[in-house]
Amino acid sequence: MSVQTIYLTCIIGGILLLLSSIIFSAADDFFDFAAFDLFSVDLGDFDLDILPISMKSLCLAATVFGSVSMLLSDQPAATRHVIAGVCAYIGAFIVQNITGFLKNHQSEADTMESICSRNFVVNIAIPEQGYGSVASSDQDCSIITLTAKSMDGSAISAGTKVNIVNITNHVAIVMKL
Repeated sequence: MSVQTIYLTCIIGGILLLLSSIIFSAADDFFDFAAFDLFSVDLGDFDLDILPISMKSLCLAATVFGSVSMLLSDQPAATRHVIAGVCAYIGAFIVQNITGFLKNHQSEADTMESICSRNFVVNIAIPEQGYGSVASSDQDCSIITLTAKSMDGSAISAGTKVNIVNITNHVAIVMKL
């Protein structure tokens, strides 16, 4: 087996596994399941994974390693593999950290009930018979902001705690607590 065949196998294998995660939703569950948080540094709201170990990052790393190695085929093997390995690590590092950031910052509200059950505060004052805005005040959850109007048409000042009574046409109907 030639070195070019090995590089081509890395490229094709990485691409096929990534495509299967897009095409088959069952494979996507596997790709999400096979993620490990080893050697992670906590930077407040962001966890930086120093050692990116997930199926998505490993597939990308294999594809990048094979591609860069083929592009550098006229270089000595040691140089070629070091450069390809560094490029593969950088790609895997970027993919692992971006997907981790997006997963940690996605909305946790699945249903209308879960949205309405949160505590909300008026963040843009609601004028009489007009519209303003409310935002969820739970600190440990993702923040949801909605256009709002008061249930009885009265004005509600910014900073007032409210309950959502209903959501109609993407507008939260609220009342003071």
